[in-house]
Amino acid sequence: MNNWETEFEVKYERIYSDDNGFEVAKKDSLIIEASTQSEVINVIKHRFGYSDNIKIESIKELWKY
Repeated sequence: MNNWETEFEVKYERIYSDDNGFEVAKKDSLIIEASTQSEVINVIKHRFGYSDNIKIESIKELWKY
């Protein structure tokens, strides 16, 4: 059993419509603590309500402890 966690940097793009009906793409990043990259993806999906408007661009391992 592995109890060690890893910090991952997740870069993602969120696509939504603004008040004028134009499509807007906003890029951002989060630091997430998880055991695996698949767990990170599940955390991101859950955070944004399993929306199809979220596109994960990259997941980078930062720190393992």
